[in-house]
Amino acid sequence: MEAIILLAGYGSRLERQDLPHKALLPFGEETLLSRHLKCLQALSARRIHLILGHNAPTLKTYVEDLNLGLPLHFIDNPVYRTTGNTLSMVMGLKYCQDETLILDGDVLYPPQALLDYVQKAPRSSFALIPADIDNAECAKVLLNPSGSIHAFITKRELTAEEKSDFGFGGEAIGFFILRQEDVPRFVTLYENNESTYRPVLWEIPFTEFARNTPLHPWNVSQEGCFEIDTQEDYSTALNHFQSHLDQYQL
Repeated sequence: MEAIILLAGYGSRLERQDLPHKALLPFGEETLLSRHLKCLQALSARRIHLILGHNAPTLKTYVEDLNLGLPLHFIDNPVYRTTGNTLSMVMGLKYCQDETLILDGDVLYPPQALLDYVQKAPRSSFALIPADIDNAECAKVLLNPSGSIHAFITKRELTAEEKSDFGFGGEAIGFFILRQEDVPRFVTLYENNESTYRPVLWEIPFTEFARNTPLHPWNVSQEGCFEIDTQEDYSTALNHFQSHLDQYQL
């Protein structure tokens, strides 16, 4: 298995001028990024592609100074401010030869949640957590009657038709796996629609991809997964972390 960590974003909504990058938000003695890397170390990832943008040199030095002995590949996205994370993901996928785990860099999760997912979930699939169906911000997952993923809806509310015609799977929390053969198929989809997909989040092209490729939901059984976009998100995640330290042990 190979892995991609999406780290290019600026994180302006977090408003943490004291940090060079939001992936360096502290949780105990670790950061979000060091936690990602140590989980991938436990999973024996064959190669880890880190897509960098904002403060790339600082982040690269931080990772190298961890001295984890991991097979790292740094990729610079110089246009991260004007593109969505789909471009960053594709920049990594172009180097991947095996099944590939993709991680959003701004997600906190119990390590066991990721390990269980990688070891047990079908390929290609997306990790889901319970969510409010009326939350306009979260990446809501609609399911076909067969149980496969129909669409990802983010940054807006669901329509009445979407609510009545499809099942609601929950929120795509930011880690997912593509089968080896689906990696080049997704890259081809992107390249055939680059002008449309270059500025958007990965939820948009994966909705199109799901039309011809079975994508499976995986319900995370553990509590404690958080996407961190704002200082309020961080406070919520940190409070849960501090109250459940055993759940987050690496």
